[in-house]
Amino acid sequence: MQASRARLFKEYKEVQREKVADPDIQLVCDDTNIFKWTALIKGPSETPYEGGVFQLAFAVPEPYPLQPPQVRFLTKIFHPNVHFKGKYAWTY
Repeated sequence: MQASRARLFKEYKEVQREKVADPDIQLVCDDTNIFKWTALIKGPSETPYEGGVFQLAFAVPEPYPLQPPQVRFLTKIFHPNVHFKGKYAWTY
C-alpha cells in the first residue's frame, strides 16, 4: 500500500505542475484520503458539451497501478460510453 500511496502522491504533484497547460481540467485529491480524487472538466468548445462543467469521482484501489481506478460521472451527461448512473460503460 505504501508504494501505491507514494506513486499517487507523485502523480498528483505532476498533475498540479501541468495544470496550467490545460485550465479546462481541475483535479483535486481528497485532503484525508489520497485514494479519492475528484475532477472538474469543462466541455470542449464547438461540441454538444460546450458550456458544461462535468464533475467526476475517482476511487483508486490500494493495489494501484495493478488495478485501475473506478471512475464515475457525478454530473449527468449524455454520452454513449457513460451509463445513465454515471459509470463509464466501456471495456478494455
